[in-house]
Amino acid sequence: MVKMIAGGAICILWFAVIHAVKLFRMYLVLLEQGIKFRKFIFAYCRTTLANLIIPFKLGEIYRMVVFSRLTKNAGIGIASVIVDRFFDTLALVLILIPLHVLYPARVSAVSVFLTVFVAVTVFVFVIFPSAYEYLNKYIIMHRESRNSMAVLKWLEVLSSGYEYIRKLVRGRYALITLMSFGAWVLEGGLLFVIAGIIGVKYDAGVFSDYITSILSTSHSMLQSKYTLFSIAVMAVCTVVAGFSVLLREKAKNEKDNSRL
Repeated sequence: MVKMIAGGAICILWFAVIHAVKLFRMYLVLLEQGIKFRKFIFAYCRTTLANLIIPFKLGEIYRMVVFSRLTKNAGIGIASVIVDRFFDTLALVLILIPLHVLYPARVSAVSVFLTVFVAVTVFVFVIFPSAYEYLNKYIIMHRESRNSMAVLKWLEVLSSGYEYIRKLVRGRYALITLMSFGAWVLEGGLLFVIAGIIGVKYDAGVFSDYITSILSTSHSMLQSKYTLFSIAVMAVCTVVAGFSVLLREKAKNEKDNSRL
């Protein structure tokens, strides 16, 4: 019994460290937006909880809405979530590639898709400035088509999005990637501990299967247990963070009223 309690406490602390890394990674992206840290923690906890409950990572849509409201700018809110997801996926691919070299039979459609997605995204991001400049000049010089203005408007929208993302990650590429990689390594370690507690097999191949099954609804016993554990702990964190924000706001309002 004591061993189980100690194991549970270790898992909770380990889980807290993992999400502290992920939280600070997201905060690093939005560092210049001046978001109050208490509100940021509450936003992170409730959006992470939504992501754990809603399948296929569709909770990211809710996260975009929350951070758009928090930053009071839809462009920054959406771009920040995209940046966070991209670097998380980049670290995932960097881990998956050597795992699939060791376990070629574990290669799945999901891992191939993620690898291609990262490669294409990096390629597009690198060539976008020169491509935008060329297309912009070309369309301005050949405006005979009725769709020229519509294309120009879409180019400006894409350019604005590119600038949002570039500003959000400028000078922080390496640190964000390192934090993403660290979070995945720590999560792999936590799964090893949980597997030991519940008595199931765990190795690099199992971790590879865990990663590639994230976007599916069919989960192993280890992943099901880990998901339920994550939901329970994150639900408690969300309630605590929410009460902290409410108490802070209440204290602030009382202080403001006393000055009147």
